[in-house]
Amino acid sequence: MSATGTELSGIPLSRQETVGAAVWQALLDAADRAVVVQDGRGVARVVSRRAAELFPELRPGGHLTGVAGFTGSEQGPVETTCQGLPWTWSPTRLDADHVAWHGDPTEPEQPWCEKCAQARFLANSSRLLGSSLRREETLRSIVQLAVPTLADCCAVVLPSRRGRVEWWRYTRGGDTEHGRVGQHMLRSVTELAEAFSGSATKPLSGRPVPGARLEWLTGADSAVPDAVTVVPLRHEGLDAGVLVLAGNDSRGSDAHGDQLDVVRDYAGRAAAALSSAHSYSEQARATEVLEASLLPAELPEAPGVAWAACYRPAQSSIRVGGDFYDVYQESDGRALFLLGDVCGNGVEAATLAGRIRHTVEALRLVETEPTKLLHLLNRAILTSADNRFATLVVGAMERLDSGAVRIRLASGGHPPPLVLRASGAVEEIAVPGTLVGVLPDPHFGEATVTLSAGDVCLLYSDGVTEARGGDGEQFGGHRLTEALGSGAGLLADDLTRHVEQRLDTWLDGRDHDDVALLALQAV
Repeated sequence: MSATGTELSGIPLSRQETVGAAVWQALLDAADRAVVVQDGRGVARVVSRRAAELFPELRPGGHLTGVAGFTGSEQGPVETTCQGLPWTWSPTRLDADHVAWHGDPTEPEQPWCEKCAQARFLANSSRLLGSSLRREETLRSIVQLAVPTLADCCAVVLPSRRGRVEWWRYTRGGDTEHGRVGQHMLRSVTELAEAFSGSATKPLSGRPVPGARLEWLTGADSAVPDAVTVVPLRHEGLDAGVLVLAGNDSRGSDAHGDQLDVVRDYAGRAAAALSSAHSYSEQARATEVLEASLLPAELPEAPGVAWAACYRPAQSSIRVGGDFYDVYQESDGRALFLLGDVCGNGVEAATLAGRIRHTVEALRLVETEPTKLLHLLNRAILTSADNRFATLVVGAMERLDSGAVRIRLASGGHPPPLVLRASGAVEEIAVPGTLVGVLPDPHFGEATVTLSAGDVCLLYSDGVTEARGGDGEQFGGHRLTEALGSGAGLLADDLTRHVEQRLDTWLDGRDHDDVALLALQAV
C-alpha cells in the first residue's frame, strides 16, 4: 500500500497514513516480540520475525488454527510449547475483525543462571525429540530446536543411497527444508568430511570453503556464515552423520566452554533420538513388507467371468488376519480359487494363512482337483509345527461351450457357499467336510455348480455369519441369504459392497472377527 493509505492489509491502525506496511513489519521485528495478528476467518495477517521463529510453518495468509495449541475457538490465553519451552499467548482485540496474539515465555529465562537455562533447554529438547518415532519428524525437530538457542542455522547431514548424502536444514526465520546431493558437498565446509566419516568423535570448528556452494546449509540467498561447528552424530545403529551449526556471531561459530558442552550434549541426544527413529522406521518398513506379502493378490480379469472380494481383518491395527482368499487364473480360461479361515486371528493366524496360501500356490502346479488338493494341504499342515487348523473351500472353474460356467467345489469344514441366481433365488451348496489340518485321514465333500449369465457364487468366512449385533445376536445365515438376494441384478463388485454394507449396519461399529467374501459371477 502507499504511505497515505488507511489500512495495513485490512487492519486499521492509528497514524498508519504516515508509514507503509514494511515499516510496521520492521517495527515488530526490531522489537523482537512474538506477535501474530489474526483476522475473523482465522487467517494470520501479520507474523513478526520472533513469531515466525517459534512457528516455522506459519506465514501471513496461512491459518493459525492447527498451529501448536491453537484451535481457532480460543477466547483467552493459549499455552504452547515452542523451541522446547512453554509459552503463553494472550489475545488483544484490535477491532471487530482482528485479534493480536502476544507470546511470552511462561518460564522466563533467568540471566543470572545460565546453567539453569541450558539444563532446561536440554531437558525440553530430550522430551520433544523423544515425542515421535517417525524419522522425518525427528529430523525436523533436531534442526528446529537448535535455532536460535545454539545457532542461527542448523543442518543434519546423513548418508543416502547411491553414494549421495541427505540434508535437513532450518534457518532462523526460514523454513525447514531437505534434499539430497552428491558427496562433493562434504568439501564445502572444512572438517565436515572428517566428522561425517566417523574419524572424529568430538565437535570440530570448521570454516566455509571460499567459492563453495552452501545452499544446503544457509539457503540460496543467505550470507555466508562466519564460522561453522560440526558435531559427529553417533549412536547405536547410527554410524555416520553430522550436526552442523552455523552463524554470524558466537552462536554456531567457535563454540567453547559451557556452550561447547551444551552443543555436544544436544548432539548426543539428537543422535539417540534419530537412532531410535531409524530403528522404528526399519521395523515399520519390515512389517509393511511382510504384511504386503500376506495380503490377498489383486483379482484377475478374464472373459466371461467377473471376480470381486471383500477383506477386513478383526484387528484394525494390522492389515492382515486369519481369513484369506486367492484366485489363480490360467491362460485357457480355467481358474482355481479358494477362501479359508485359520483358527484365531491376528498376526499368528495371518502367518499360518500365509503359509497355506503359499503351499496351495505350489501344490496347484501338480494338482488342480479340489478334493485331492485339500488332501495334500492337510498333510502339509499336519507335518508343520503349528497346532492350528483351518477351514477351506477350494473351487475349480471352467467355461463351457454354451457360455455357462461350471464350478467344482470341495470343502474342509467351511460354511457352505451360496449361489445367487439371476432370478433372485438363493441356493445353499451343501459341501460337508472335516477341518483341514486335524485328522490324518479326513473326508472332504464335493459338489458341482453351473452358473448361467448373471448368476453369482459367493464364498464367505464365518466372520460374516457370526458377527454380533447390539443384543448379541449373530448376523446368521438367514440374514446373509436375504442380503444376497436383495442384491440380485448387481455386478459382482457392487454385490459384495452391498453385502458388506448390510454387515456394517448390523455391527454398528462393534468389534468383529476376520471377514472375507469372494464372489464369482458369470457374465
